[in-house]
Amino acid sequence: MEHWDNIRFFLAVVQNGSVRSASIALNVNHATVLRRVAHLEAHLEARLFDKLPTGYELTNAGEEILEYAERMAQTSTDLQTRVFARDQKLTGTLRVAMPNAFATDLFMPDLAEFSRTHPEIELQTITSYDLVNLTTRQADVALRLVYDRNTLPQHLYGVGLQDVCRGVYIARDALVVLHQDPSAKAKWILKEEDGAPHEWADKGAVAMDAVPFVVSDLATQLAAVRAGVGITIMPCFVGDRDTSLVRVPDVGISHYGKLWLLTHGETRKTKRVRLFCDFLKKRIKRYAGLLDGTA
Repeated sequence: MEHWDNIRFFLAVVQNGSVRSASIALNVNHATVLRRVAHLEAHLEARLFDKLPTGYELTNAGEEILEYAERMAQTSTDLQTRVFARDQKLTGTLRVAMPNAFATDLFMPDLAEFSRTHPEIELQTITSYDLVNLTTRQADVALRLVYDRNTLPQHLYGVGLQDVCRGVYIARDALVVLHQDPSAKAKWILKEEDGAPHEWADKGAVAMDAVPFVVSDLATQLAAVRAGVGITIMPCFVGDRDTSLVRVPDVGISHYGKLWLLTHGETRKTKRVRLFCDFLKKRIKRYAGLLDGTA
């Protein structure tokens, strides 16, 4: 078991390119990674890495054992998922990944209800817009907003559930000011990752300032539009539920993506995974009007 643990650290350095990056990925300190790799090198009586200015490079010995190490890692992962799939109890951990906004602005009351109804299940919510690895059980269930179905991993089990739309929003009070003062202008509130507003969104009957107001996340974007900074694009399930906001007149809504529920082939057989997926599907159906902007 100790040798397998050391091999995990060896693989982490290979996959991440440096000891520091490996330590972050494994959630351990820098010295632990160095010590584990040194133990493996001592056991094999071979140096596995050359430390270069560009990072850690495998030696010939390191190249030789890499294939075997990767096979061991895959075997370990397969074993874990098979054992997990045989677990039919409504107890234990359940890791659920979803984008931040869906957790904080829509599904949190539902997650709380599921947790109260099944107190023996330890619900672990991973909020991220990045893809998680269901094969290695970084998560057991992933809810993803998918723009292109072809980008979905082929080895996962997935079901497309609901279209999600977005609109253009402004604070009610700010819209009143713009109507009362013909010289008043609003700023575009833009998220850095989104860039300039799409053409469909830039057709409203609101005078716009040439200089935008740029934010880095949805929480700041929401705070800015509530404060009357200007107008912004956001999911309908966020904007329509906020009574301080209204949609900008004369601007329609746009398709944002489709919600997909993803599981791994073995993991999805587990009772608590099946139970949670059924629960979430019903809640998504309940919120259909909010998600597609027709509510």
